[in-house]
Amino acid sequence: MEKHTKIKTILVAVDFTEKTDSAAILAVHMARRHNARVILFHNVMNFFIIDRTGRQMIGEDTVNKHYLEAEKSLELIKNSLQQSYSDIVFLKSIGTDTITNSINKIVEEESVNIVITGTSGKQGLRELILGSSSYQILKGVNCSVLMMPENCKQYKFEKILVPVRVLEKLNEKLEISKLIAEKNKGFISLFGISGDENFTTIRRAFIKIRESLKGSETEHYASFTVSNDKAVEISKASKDAEFDLIILNYQDEESWKSFFSENFFKQIINNTSVPLLFFKDNDIPPQDSEPAGYDITLPFPG
Repeated sequence: MEKHTKIKTILVAVDFTEKTDSAAILAVHMARRHNARVILFHNVMNFFIIDRTGRQMIGEDTVNKHYLEAEKSLELIKNSLQQSYSDIVFLKSIGTDTITNSINKIVEEESVNIVITGTSGKQGLRELILGSSSYQILKGVNCSVLMMPENCKQYKFEKILVPVRVLEKLNEKLEISKLIAEKNKGFISLFGISGDENFTTIRRAFIKIRESLKGSETEHYASFTVSNDKAVEISKASKDAEFDLIILNYQDEESWKSFFSENFFKQIINNTSVPLLFFKDNDIPPQDSEPAGYDITLPFPG
């Protein structure tokens, strides 16, 4: 499990707004603790229109202008951070594909371990329809994603909540949880939670993980509860004990719900004010490529 016990490359998504300021600062703090490098990433979208003559770019000069402006702004941020944190290696990268395709290319080429993205919190109607950038990153990027709330100033993870709610990749998630606890001189609170249907299997997995922690040097605590409202219970537990970080498996629940209903991911994001690390194995199958930009199809005249 060596790849889950090292964090060597961190990518932070930068959109030049306040919500990514905290994400960039968090990336710096994590890089120092893990002796990792930081890639500052920004994406410049291309827009296309389709008519009977074929696909054409809208405002190519404008897109080029935005690219140059982004490159300049990203260079300024890089230089400023490099001056303040000379012990960290900073790189910069600008993508021109969809945000997930651009990031996945860097993940593969640079062996990125974690992507950090800022989130402004509760999603409105626009985000439900179009999908926020942070949510797109969570769903589409081929490595673990750490979501940093806009107003959060917690950069050290001393109190780590690790829910056991699904069976997928539990051992691997535990390894990265122990790594983060070690680097932050913190402790793990193992929180087993099961609905009525899978109680026996989840309880058995929880006990196994708890026993493995007893044989390690990681300080830990453990508790178990039964509830079908897992996101609500996890959010409540994090608020009651004022945890610094929640580490979750990348496995959604209730994704069958209607378009305007909240699945597990959206519930936990919308109701939690601390950083959320969604553990995702780098061995997952590659995502299908998405077309770059938005396609606006026009009807034939007449």
